Amino acid sequence: MKLAEDAQSLLPPGNTSPGLSVNKSYYAAAGKGLGVFSTILFVIGEMAGGGVLSLPYGVYQMGWIGSVMVVVIALVSGYTGVLLGRCWQFLLRQWPEDYASEHVRDPYPSIGERAAGRWARITVSWLINVTLFAVSTVFLLLLALNLQCLFAHSLQYRYWVLIIGAVLIPMNLLESPKDAWWVAAIATGATSIAVVTVIILLLLNGENPTATAASPTFESFVLGVATVAFAFGGHASFPTYQHDMADTSKFGVAVIIGYVVILAMYIPVSTIGSQYLKGDTSGNILANLHAKSPGVNHAVTAVTWLFNIHILFGYVLVSNPVSQDIERLLNLPQKFGLPRVILRTVQVILSIAVAVGVPCFTKILSLIGGTTVMLLSYIFPALFFLQLAAQLKYHVPLHELVINYLIIGVSFLMMGATIYSALQGFIKEGCKYPKGCH
Repeated sequence: MKLAEDAQSLLPPGNTSPGLSVNKSYYAAAGKGLGVFSTILFVIGEMAGGGVLSLPYGVYQMGWIGSVMVVVIALVSGYTGVLLGRCWQFLLRQWPEDYASEHVRDPYPSIGERAAGRWARITVSWLINVTLFAVSTVFLLLLALNLQCLFAHSLQYRYWVLIIGAVLIPMNLLESPKDAWWVAAIATGATSIAVVTVIILLLLNGENPTATAASPTFESFVLGVATVAFAFGGHASFPTYQHDMADTSKFGVAVIIGYVVILAMYIPVSTIGSQYLKGDTSGNILANLHAKSPGVNHAVTAVTWLFNIHILFGYVLVSNPVSQDIERLLNLPQKFGLPRVILRTVQVILSIAVAVGVPCFTKILSLIGGTTVMLLSYIFPALFFLQLAAQLKYHVPLHELVINYLIIGVSFLMMGATIYSALQGFIKEGCKYPKGCH
């Protein structure tokens, strides 16, 4: 299939107003907007990081087929990411006066509304807010746990949460991704260095990779798939990044390159980690390295700091779409001012409250990820694309129809299976804090 076709060939004749281009965003006229390289950094910066740490155990849960599933899920996720970009191009072409002439705070809900009506806008908006708030809160939680053990438990967990929250409040005030390309650059750079170091540590300190792979159960296989699907589930923010591009037709290119880089990180860490560390692999590969390789604790500590840098800036990336949507709902001004400061400060305070008050929040996140991420990253992109194509009389080739319907059907089945397996795990294991870096 052709994932990065030019926007003009993808779209039907539309209602393009004079002076407006289907490829140029609101920012292009002022000489602003994200370029392809900056957008690639955002795609990588949002997804790579925390997902790398949990992938080895997810692959181990699926047995020998785990590494193959990482590639399969990456291809499906990249395809649906490109579909979302094509959906936004439909909107720019058909309704340029609404989407190409001003800043749009809620591009994904707008896609849902044009595709399926008001209910889809409301549903997408709530799903995005729940998902990204949950992910940002887990970022805060993981940072606090890592810092607690990096500093030899000098402060209690809840105090680290407060300190990190205070740091995040000013960082969370940026208007949109176009103001924060440097955030994505720092996050991507830190993760890239950390991943290479982790691979080296695994090769130097791991066990015999010829050990027999796990024999997955139904529940372990489903949760392993869900872990990998979640690691590739950054779609809630994708339309926001595309909207902020100077040339929105190049978003597909940015997605493809971004996914190639992410796969280059994910496959070695997940494959080597699951084989060398075998059944001892924990939810955080760094915790396992600390326990198995005390002689390289300084190197592992340095890597942990790099991942902490990514997670810190990743919080800003994932929380920004939530902030913009709430500001839209409350009709707050787009320019910087006291309303934005108050709202986004309250947003961080809520994350602090949840991180302190819900010790097993990561288990709840698994349940959320099995529902909201499946919908936002796999089901809705395929569904909305088909609905918009039908409305606008755009011919979808038969092979694309089959692929889209397969994605929708399999994702619904996985969503049900993930909910069942996550609930079973929650009932069996109870409510505990996740492991930190030790």
